[in-house]
Amino acid sequence: MDVISVLLVALVLAFSVLWMVCSFLMRYYWVASALRPVMEKQGIRGSPNPPNPIFDVFYGKPDMKEISHDILPHVLPWAAQHIKFYGNVHLNWWLREPRIVISEPKIIWDLLMKKHKDFVKSHFIKVFSDDIFHKGLFHANGEDWARQRQIVAPRYYIDEVKAMVGAVNNATSQVMAKWEAFVKDSGDVERELDVQVEFMNLNVDVVARTTLGLIPFGINVERWKVRKQFNDLVHVREDVIVAELKTLYATGFISLAPLLSFTMLMLALYPDWQEKARQEVDQVLDGEVVSPKDVSKLTTIEMILRETLRLYPTMPLIARVCIKDTMLGDVFIPKGLGVSVNVVALHHDRDLWGDDVNEFNPSRFKNGTATAAKHPMAFMPFAYGVRTCIGRAFSEMQCKIIIANILQRFEVKLSPNYRHHPVITGPLIPKHGMPVILKPRRNF
Repeated sequence: MDVISVLLVALVLAFSVLWMVCSFLMRYYWVASALRPVMEKQGIRGSPNPPNPIFDVFYGKPDMKEISHDILPHVLPWAAQHIKFYGNVHLNWWLREPRIVISEPKIIWDLLMKKHKDFVKSHFIKVFSDDIFHKGLFHANGEDWARQRQIVAPRYYIDEVKAMVGAVNNATSQVMAKWEAFVKDSGDVERELDVQVEFMNLNVDVVARTTLGLIPFGINVERWKVRKQFNDLVHVREDVIVAELKTLYATGFISLAPLLSFTMLMLALYPDWQEKARQEVDQVLDGEVVSPKDVSKLTTIEMILRETLRLYPTMPLIARVCIKDTMLGDVFIPKGLGVSVNVVALHHDRDLWGDDVNEFNPSRFKNGTATAAKHPMAFMPFAYGVRTCIGRAFSEMQCKIIIANILQRFEVKLSPNYRHHPVITGPLIPKHGMPVILKPRRNF
């Protein structure tokens, strides 16, 4: 290679490095510096020198001293402080990405419903989860998102969800039999088990049983490989299908296991509600497995699941980025500003839920979710609007069947080894697992 070629290569490399440095500075310093005064002029403020919230969220907190459902100061300490000093709309930084954090229902309505086309999924979230959800519906935006949702949606039509009940029952029954053998092998009448790990494995099994045979239009994976021309007819690439399968596995593995784990915590802490739900199960099922028509009759379990999701929302933050200048209520949002919905704060807002906001009270959902609080946007564990969780009906059905099976076969108590430490690792999870004491029912 001659000297001129070497110099050209070096020049290209130097230009590339300079471009990356300038892009980084533009995104995380100059843009941040420009956006902050725009928001402060509107009265929206945050800490002048904000601490790095990432450390606090993932690493910086010890176990809670007692079991309390007032978790906002624990899982999002910076948010609790900012709400106290700056209100339900305030400035914050994720690393160097400036954003406003909101827990005001009227503004959330504009963000997720009225002005949803002006926002896309946050680049920051993609950085932390791209290896899991790469190219899937969870990360997609715009036309790509609309196309993928159209592909996946038929899988979750109500008739399809009802058709999955048998598969969920079969997977759950196998796990229940394993738990019964686990207790029996100990020689005791009861035994401790970390159910969080069990729920992870169960959810993966359920997704495998219900998804691999339900690729759009009834075409399974092998036939996709053989019939390449079909992709051209429906404009679907194999990598998109693989991405959707990864998304379904990940959401089952990551999201439902924490919900089921925290539900077990609630059942163990509140034996009166556990017994009320068990009586409902015995009456509705009469010793049989859950049928599609039984799912809607398990109303007590439904209330317990919803109250658990309120206190311990699986999706604690919803992150978006503004792609064009717009308004949210009376607030001007410039292009490039990040906007996050603080679901934990929203679900624990005393003004919306009343003085018993940090108490476990499933009865608040006896008439559904719309009237449970003072504003219909106060409860949003599955997001809201066009990007609400597409698998919500399936997830609710699955959780109902699993909890019904557990109550049908076991009494649940909290293990003395349980340590209360909800933590955000993407979803909200119990950091130290969910050890409970299982006691098989004699009359089942």
